[in-house]
Amino acid sequence: MGRFAVVLPIDPLEVGGSFPVSSWPLHVTVVEPFETDHGAAWVADLMGPVLHGRRAIEVTAFARAMFGRRHDVPVTLVRDGGPLGAMRTRLLDALREADVDVARARSDFRPHVTDTARGTMPTGRTARLIQVALVDLRPPEGRAMRSVAAVWPLDG
Repeated sequence: MGRFAVVLPIDPLEVGGSFPVSSWPLHVTVVEPFETDHGAAWVADLMGPVLHGRRAIEVTAFARAMFGRRHDVPVTLVRDGGPLGAMRTRLLDALREADVDVARARSDFRPHVTDTARGTMPTGRTARLIQVALVDLRPPEGRAMRSVAAVWPLDG
């Protein structure tokens, strides 16, 4: 069973690249972790048409917050004017229509960049997101790693 997440990295990633769970690159998660009986290629084929022709998204960091069940995960909230929410809706719809369980998808989506060992996105910073990445959360490298299964450029 595959487990994946869809993110927009602050700095572009490469297909086949991997990183430790403890050292995620800075990113905005657009679809939370989901499981499917299908592999990465099937998920990528499903998402490709949804992402085709999408434009780069500019986000601005505007506030710090604490996420997680215990409110112990530091994040920076970002504003984008709507494209992230629209992309998320389209991706979730495509997954649901393909009978993929996306029950973990929150109804109160708040775009953010989670602090990682690699850094934080300071408030006031603007970033231009030019890529969407499908991240394999159960790669062959093992539980302690994450792997980039597919990427799509955001043109414009």
